[in-house]
Order: sequence, then C-alpha cells, then structure tokens
Amino acid sequence: MRIPQRLETGRLVIRRYTEDDLEELHQFLNNKDVIGLTDMPSNTSQEETEAFLQMLLKSYYSEEPVAAMAICLKENGKVIGSCGFAAVEFSKNTQIYYALKPDFRNNGYATEAMEKLIEYMILVFDIDRICIYCPPDNIASMNLAKRIGMEQHGTIHVKNMDFKYFLLTREMYLNSN
Repeated sequence: MRIPQRLETGRLVIRRYTEDDLEELHQFLNNKDVIGLTDMPSNTSQEETEAFLQMLLKSYYSEEPVAAMAICLKENGKVIGSCGFAAVEFSKNTQIYYALKPDFRNNGYATEAMEKLIEYMILVFDIDRICIYCPPDNIASMNLAKRIGMEQHGTIHVKNMDFKYFLLTREMYLNSN
C-alpha cells in the first residue's frame, strides 16, 4: 500500500508529513485539547517528537507504511490537524482517525478531510470496511461519523474502555455516491 503524497479538497490539502513539520507536530502532540481523545503519543519531548516524525517519514517508503498525514489549509499551507488510517488488529476493519487544533473545529474541516480520505481508501486501496471508534463522551466525533455516512453498530470494549463503533462498507459508500 502506498500512502498518497497529497490529496486535495476544496479548502484542504492532506499530505504526508515532512521534516519541516517538526515544530508544528511537537506543539500538536503536546496540546491535551488535541490529543486527549486520541491514542497518539502525548507530552513528548522535542527529541521524542523528532524520533516519531523520523519513524513516520521512513515508514512512507516501507512495505508497511504508517498512514498518518497532515491536514493543511489550501490557502496558506498552515497545518491544522492530522488524519490517517490503520488496520484494526482484532477485526477485518480499517480504522480512520483525525484530530484538529481547537481553533479549526466546527468549520467542516474534519468532515471534508474524512470524506476525501474515505474516497481514496475505497476507490484506490479497495478497502471494504472502514470504521471509527469513539469514546462515548466524544459527541463531535460520533456526529462526524454519521455525517460521513457511517452507521453505528453498538459499543465495543477495547483496552479496558468502551467505544461507540461506527462502520461504513464499500457497498454503503458506492450506493450513496
């Protein structure tokens, strides 16, 4: 699987991280309002962030790349968030994820980014099952899952936590588009 260099929407560019993103990524990973509801590393030192970024950059050219990308405003290139996807160890689903800086929430950016990422995952990678796991108190992410066409399929217990489970199948996506 090859992670795309760049995806574009009307207002966003979703692109691979670069070495120039170190400072932005460090600030992002140390903002508890951004990372609090994700499983991304948090409270990292500058050295830990640099090691994490180097791992991402190397992975893009490996057999098993990490699908983590920066969400940027098209108008000025400013990094406003992160998104990506990963195989789910305990199922045949592929999980998508996103996180936005607080100042850029409630503007439709997450919806726009997730719709583009899903389009790429289904039409290019031929992925059949895409899911989101949301903590029950993350109402915004549950609403986003519904907006992008996912259906709630109950609650799942993972790593001693309960998550609301949302699913979008290839068939559901193709029938709605």
